[in-house]
Amino acid sequence: MQEISSQIKKEIEDFAKENNNEISLFAVSDILNNKTAGIDEDLLNHTLDQLRKEGIKLLPLDMDEGYKADMNEPDQFIPSDVNITQIPTNISNIMERLENEEFDLTPVFQRHGGLWSKEEQSQLIESLMLKIPLPAFYFDAAREDKWIVIDGLQRLTSFQNYLVGNMQENGLRKKYCFTGLQYLSDFNGMTFDDLPRQYIRRIKESSIIAYTVIKGTPDEVVFNIFQRINTGGIQLNAQEIRQALYSGKGTDLIKELAELQEFKEATQFAVKPERMLDREYVLRFLAFTELDYKKEYKGNINNFLIKGLKKANTFREEDIERVTERFIRVMNVCRNVFGKYAFRKYNKNFRRGPINKAIFEIWAICFSELDDNQLQKIVRNKDKFINQFGELLLKTEFAMTLKAGDQYSFIKRIGMTREFVEGFLCLEN
Repeated sequence: MQEISSQIKKEIEDFAKENNNEISLFAVSDILNNKTAGIDEDLLNHTLDQLRKEGIKLLPLDMDEGYKADMNEPDQFIPSDVNITQIPTNISNIMERLENEEFDLTPVFQRHGGLWSKEEQSQLIESLMLKIPLPAFYFDAAREDKWIVIDGLQRLTSFQNYLVGNMQENGLRKKYCFTGLQYLSDFNGMTFDDLPRQYIRRIKESSIIAYTVIKGTPDEVVFNIFQRINTGGIQLNAQEIRQALYSGKGTDLIKELAELQEFKEATQFAVKPERMLDREYVLRFLAFTELDYKKEYKGNINNFLIKGLKKANTFREEDIERVTERFIRVMNVCRNVFGKYAFRKYNKNFRRGPINKAIFEIWAICFSELDDNQLQKIVRNKDKFINQFGELLLKTEFAMTLKAGDQYSFIKRIGMTREFVEGFLCLEN
């Protein structure tokens, strides 16, 4: 694969460092076009992947192409299943839970645990000292010893940093010093422990409103509550919510598979790790190849992926090895057959579109069903296969199924693709 020179890479990195370690996709593309002859999307995506590894933030994110779930066929949402209770608590109780690590604040699923500046965090504590009520907190309390934060992550992170402190190597906790206080500016530079006793007491005794989703609430209901309630500068997307609610062997597995070179090359480095988009694609592969989608998929993709992730959390070691081997096998075949057209629509002039979720699922299922001899036959005749699949993409009936997420459309596009593959293999015998 063509790569940019170290000089051009350094120019892009220097530009980003001058702008808070951020750079837009337009700026990267513009620099490459000015410095490199014959730049294409593959080189651009490979360059972006290298920049991410250097810790450079890329804005805005590339868009992929998905399909809408059929909202006329959601799983039943029964009001009596919504089991949320309000609990009486205060800041002192919250501090105790933080000290004993009884909140799950892990940034791996909560996108940015430190989204607020030190001034914003300090002013939150100042609000408590001024007796200003805080907004309500929401928690998933299915596990008594480890509540998941639905809404209030930034506030809890502030409490951790300023009221409880973060554990150091010497075994002691270190609290941040207040900065940017507006009305109690005399306390700037102090820590919580330095405050006059009356303010320490006022903070600890401050009442807060906390709502907890109780154990036993159906999974799809908890997911829906999470979607409706979570707030902040950047709301959690569907995959981040799944990661939060169902962390375990399955989330570890999809993270590992998303980091495989075989997956990155098959998708031409175009499926971004930001906001866990890459993990969502891997989860789609896992769910549609491990579950009986004809029975389990009802048109609501979120509920179906929850089922897939929960199943993956029960995997034994041999299951993980089997799924990993199949995933690598299918990714390699897709790369070898389609090249830069893998998982994309393309027209008769071979102008390609963005990565398409429906097409990704199609090949995840159909290629997983074939043996090595059948797959190698397709690889050997890849030019003919690409041309004939292109003809299928141009058929109105098939194109329409790619745009919908209802059960009928999904089964229809899988059936049409499976029929195409079977016909191709028969003709090549």
